[in-house]
Amino acid sequence: MNNKRKLSIGMLSVIMTITLLTLTSMTMKKTETNAYLEITLDIASENRGNAAGVYMKYKEPFLKQIDGATSKELLIRTEDVQVLHGFESEDQAKAYLATKLFENDVVRELKPFLLSNPEIRIYTVFKK
Repeated sequence: MNNKRKLSIGMLSVIMTITLLTLTSMTMKKTETNAYLEITLDIASENRGNAAGVYMKYKEPFLKQIDGATSKELLIRTEDVQVLHGFESEDQAKAYLATKLFENDVVRELKPFLLSNPEIRIYTVFKK
């Protein structure tokens, strides 16, 4: 095969890849965070590593399985640990609290490390 033909086939591959990536990005669902679920956990410092393990274990299932989930972050302060969950809507944030993933998995695994009941708050994002 001559060099011009190899170059043409190579350029065609690049153009096809760029086109495919462009079309994929255009059809991907774009989600916007419009609500946050904040769960504040009172966990002794010696158990925070265990709590972080629970967070890591369930972060991906949360993002993949929970309707409207957009993000999940672990916030660590001297006085407590917070998990900040992003959602497309306030209703989806509320609904997550009744899911099997939350009730049967996350709560069950965190319970031995909790010094008191978690504080749960839901916030709506202000949009101008």
